[in-house]
Amino acid sequence: MVEANAAWASGHYACDSDAALNVVLRAARPAGEFEPQDMRFLRPARYAER
Repeated sequence: MVEANAAWASGHYACDSDAALNVVLRAARPAGEFEPQDMRFLRPARYAER
């Protein structure tokens, strides 16, 4: 089983900090800047109504 967490909440303590930062920055960019090979990993944002 693979647990899907947001890149910034994936327990990056024991890994290369530069590589972890690259993952977070890549995951948090505007939707229009994603590469075609990354599009299958995107999902619509869900906002809670208040």
